Amino acid sequence: MKLVVTHYLRSLRERDELDAILPDLLSETGFEVLTRPQRGTRQAGVDVAAVGPDTDRDGRKTLFLFTVKSGDLTRAHWDGAQQAVRPSVNEILDDYIPNRIPPQYSDLPIAICVCMGGEMREDIRAQWSGFCKTVEKPNLRLCEWNGERLADLILTGMLRAELVEGEHRGLFQKALAMLDQPDVAYRHFSRLLERLFAATGDERVRTRQLRQAYLCLWILFVWARDGDNLETAYRGAELLLLRSWPYCDSTRVENGVLKRERMSHFEQVLKLYLIVAHLLLVEKIGPFANKRFALSMGVGSRNSKDVNLALFETLGRIALYGIWLHQLSAMNEGAFDETTDREANRVLDLGIDVVNANPTLVVPVCDEFAIEIALFIYLAHLRKRLHSVRGYLSAMAEHLWFALKIRDGYPTPSTDYRAILEHPQNRSDEYFQEHTRASILYPVLLTWLTLVGDHDRRDRLISVLRERTPHTTHQVWVPDSLTDEVLWHGNRNHGLAVPGLPIEGSMDKVFEVFNEVTKQHPIAECISAVRVGLTPLMFTACRHFRMPVPIHLWHAGFEESSAADLGAGKE
Repeated sequence: MKLVVTHYLRSLRERDELDAILPDLLSETGFEVLTRPQRGTRQAGVDVAAVGPDTDRDGRKTLFLFTVKSGDLTRAHWDGAQQAVRPSVNEILDDYIPNRIPPQYSDLPIAICVCMGGEMREDIRAQWSGFCKTVEKPNLRLCEWNGERLADLILTGMLRAELVEGEHRGLFQKALAMLDQPDVAYRHFSRLLERLFAATGDERVRTRQLRQAYLCLWILFVWARDGDNLETAYRGAELLLLRSWPYCDSTRVENGVLKRERMSHFEQVLKLYLIVAHLLLVEKIGPFANKRFALSMGVGSRNSKDVNLALFETLGRIALYGIWLHQLSAMNEGAFDETTDREANRVLDLGIDVVNANPTLVVPVCDEFAIEIALFIYLAHLRKRLHSVRGYLSAMAEHLWFALKIRDGYPTPSTDYRAILEHPQNRSDEYFQEHTRASILYPVLLTWLTLVGDHDRRDRLISVLRERTPHTTHQVWVPDSLTDEVLWHGNRNHGLAVPGLPIEGSMDKVFEVFNEVTKQHPIAECISAVRVGLTPLMFTACRHFRMPVPIHLWHAGFEESSAADLGAGKE
């Protein structure tokens, strides 16, 4: 296990990685963390400041000032640039210590710690020793926290007991070993989280469990990145984000200090999810998004259903990432807001490129792809660019109209992989009726066709539905009072179905049903994440656990859409 952890630490980058886990590691081992790494502010050489026992000085209470560097500490890292260690330590001596130490800690001895994921190279050891002798005083010393020391702290602190011993350790190691088989690795990681989040009445134990899970995900991510296979890391980050929420929800945690700790943890998990999503979707998939059939060929299967399944999965992830970025840009101000806003538009462009370059996305083989379609179109709606996806909606309507007429290529409500591969097995009445018995896809598509103003294709699709599938139960889903308690754990037995939607010409009666349902079952009263402004978390849960997107979310703002949104241009 120590080899696993040291390899992980050596692979961490300085910014947003090693400095992201250090505060949690210090908190878990008895330190009071005073400051965490921040962007856009001058930190005078200190990445993390904490107060805690100095084990090298008989446990004496000490103020630790950490300057963090990634990998091994080489000659270039020591004194070769402005961000090197020696200039950072000089900045701590000249600025931080005289001017920035809080008054209540000014009498404590000070330890300036150079923290690195790897080790200090021998060719600078002499320079380091000479520098220490020059600056050290009775109440001030320099110390080295290398990967070996951090690994010991992790194994004796955050990863003690449950994860290191017995079946927990086996599940974690299996997840790492099977990264080239994402389904298997994800299954082991999911079981690991189930065991880590075992029932407990001690809130401090729960906080430790959350930190352990977060660190395990970091290790999983670094190994996946090194292996150039981010699939498990992405799915694991989504899962931990969802599993953490019930324990971090500010409406459920009453203690003020505990609430701040839990929300800080949730923010760190969300940040890691966004890092993985960016690497996978923007950096890895992005360069091939606008190349005709490139992603389709990249699936590595000759079966068109495999290609369809993989690309809708990708489209849903892109849409979800864009929705998160849009939400974050709306919640923040300043330069970060502008950068995130531009990135949200870039992600929408990425999704549009994927759709345009891969015609299979016009042909949903599964009815449950209503989830991905709702997310993608809703992202365009948020970015006021519905005109950019009108062609996609129209082409899909054309395909479905033709597929229903010839009983071939229409979506199936089945979720069984083999059944999807063989669909349609024949064109008999019995088979056709069985695989068009219910749908959540057509209400979504017809709603957005109405919104973008393509009434001709909407009416044609309604006509063939009434003619060929009068037996189909068109329905939507809404959460109930139980949803917020069980959804985040993957439970699917909750919520209410609204079946029998009156699909006909103008869709007016359907919209009347939608409005009545959303008034009678307001989602903010059912879902705490929506109530506190984290609506994308509900989208994440729906996509990850394959639950229909609640009508409140994909139908939201229907009446507010403007002509400018629809007519701003064509892409």
